[in-house]
Amino acid sequence: MREQIDVLIVEDNLIDQKLIANYLGEYDFSFKIVSDGHEAQILLESHSFFLIMVDLMLPKIDGFELTKIIRQKLKLEIPIVAITAFNINEVKDKCFAAGMNGYFSKPIQKIELVGMLTQFLPKEKLKSGDQYAYEVIDLSYLKEVSLGDKEYEIEVIEKFIETIDQDLSELQQNFAEKRGEEIKMIAHRTLSTIYIVGLRSKLETSLRSLENMDVSEMGSRLNCIQAICNKAKAEAKHFIDSVKQK
Repeated sequence: MREQIDVLIVEDNLIDQKLIANYLGEYDFSFKIVSDGHEAQILLESHSFFLIMVDLMLPKIDGFELTKIIRQKLKLEIPIVAITAFNINEVKDKCFAAGMNGYFSKPIQKIELVGMLTQFLPKEKLKSGDQYAYEVIDLSYLKEVSLGDKEYEIEVIEKFIETIDQDLSELQQNFAEKRGEEIKMIAHRTLSTIYIVGLRSKLETSLRSLENMDVSEMGSRLNCIQAICNKAKAEAKHFIDSVKQK
C-alpha cells in the first residue's frame, strides 16, 4: 500500500526549504521536501500526496519537465502548484499549459502559501494547534500582522463584523431602490473590508462584476455575496468566542 503524505515540496534552495518547513510546521499535516525532480519522481512512485509544490528552476529536471512526467508518465492528477522567481505574468500561461493548477511567486509569503493550501488540501487537514479550520474566512494574514496580540485580533474581527453588516445592509437597500451606482460604490468599498479575513479569493470577482452590471441583473450576485458574508460573520464570531475562552 502506498504511504500517504499530505504535501510534497520540490525545492532546491535551502533557505526557501527552511521557510516553507516553518510555515507548514504550524499545521497538523505531513510533508516531505526534496531538492530535485529526480528525487520527487522516485518518491511519487511509492507515496501518495494531496498536493505538490514545485520550483520551476530545478537542477537536472526543471518544474515543467517534472510536471510532464507526473501527468504523462506517472498518470497522476495530483494538484501541482508552481513556485517561481519569474514574473508571474511571464510564466502563468506556460504553467497551466504544462498541467499545473496554480502558482505563487518568490519571495515566499505565508499568506500566499496558506492560500494555496486552503485551495487544494482537504479542509480537515488545515487545523493547527491554535487555529480552527474555517470554511470561508482565512485569518493567516491577520495573525501575521498581529504578532500574537489577541486583543488586536478581536478588535479587528469585531470591526469587520460591524462593517460588513453595514455594507450588506446598504447593498440590499440600494438594490431594493434600484440605485445601481450606489451599489457599485459600496461593492468597491467592501473589497477593503473583506481583505483582513482572507475573503478576497471568494468575493473579489463577484464584487468587481457588479461594476459592469445593470441593477436589474445584480440580484443573484448580491445573494451569493450575502451568503458568503453571513457565513464569514458566523465564523468570525466563533473566532472571537474561542479567543475569549482561552
